[in-house]
Amino acid sequence: MKKDIRQFYLPDKKYLFIGNGPNQLAARFSWDDLLANVCRDAGLNIQRNQKAFPLFFEEISYSINRDQPVEENIKKLKSYIGQEALKLQPHPLLRELIERNYYQHYLTTNYDYCIEKALFKDFDPLKGKNEKRPKYSLYRFNQVAEHQVWHIHGESLNGFNGKIRDYPEASIMIGFEHYSDYLEKIHHFIKSDNGKGLHDLIQKEMERHQLNWVHLFFIRDIDIIGFGMDYTEAHLWFILNFRARLKRAGVHIPNTIRWIIPMFSRIKEEDRVDLLMALEVEVIYVTTQSKDYEEFYRNFINTLR
Repeated sequence: MKKDIRQFYLPDKKYLFIGNGPNQLAARFSWDDLLANVCRDAGLNIQRNQKAFPLFFEEISYSINRDQPVEENIKKLKSYIGQEALKLQPHPLLRELIERNYYQHYLTTNYDYCIEKALFKDFDPLKGKNEKRPKYSLYRFNQVAEHQVWHIHGESLNGFNGKIRDYPEASIMIGFEHYSDYLEKIHHFIKSDNGKGLHDLIQKEMERHQLNWVHLFFIRDIDIIGFGMDYTEAHLWFILNFRARLKRAGVHIPNTIRWIIPMFSRIKEEDRVDLLMALEVEVIYVTTQSKDYEEFYRNFINTLR
């Protein structure tokens, strides 16, 4: 491995990774609620309880329409989820955060287009896609003016209009199989079977003008907010873990990754904080007067200069 990837680092290109947190400020749109609605509408008497989201989704897909192939059930479930996500509008605080123009580009695990709508109110999700790939969202981003928005867990409308077996919501990543396949693909982006190191893998993508979001975690500064770093997000933990191993081995990785959370969640998130700090992710606490998430986002926005 060539031990210096600093040539790919651009300190003036800052990325914000946004989870579902802002969607819960007003609409209280949570994945728990969404899957509960799916079960209710399908007449299923099953509960998530402590089940991981990807596996609970698989349970639902096996439980409805038992006379149909599971793949057909998954297609219908993703279509329902995609349509629900399309209804979401950006919260005013999300608009304010984006209007600060502190970040050049965005990453999100959300399937909706709230970020794009905050950037441009008349955004058309079928236009401006960098790559029209049906299922995996490794190269696809939405171009909104000078900004890129990467939906790393897929999106409601993938822009693909190719083979008939594909459908607009195919890229929505929620089931266990989709998660597992995604992790395998990510593995090859940073740990090549042919012996190439990360430097060569990044350089190859650069030469092809096909940057993927995985490499951004090694060559761009990324702030993470509104995202709980759930342990089911194995692909993200895998990337952070590999990044930390490379740094320990002496590889020059110049970027900074920060997880931003409210001070009032410090005790609750203590385990994740310990893990992330061991993986050389900075943890930034934002102080609030009360346990109020709107104040948390507002105070964070005021730090952006």
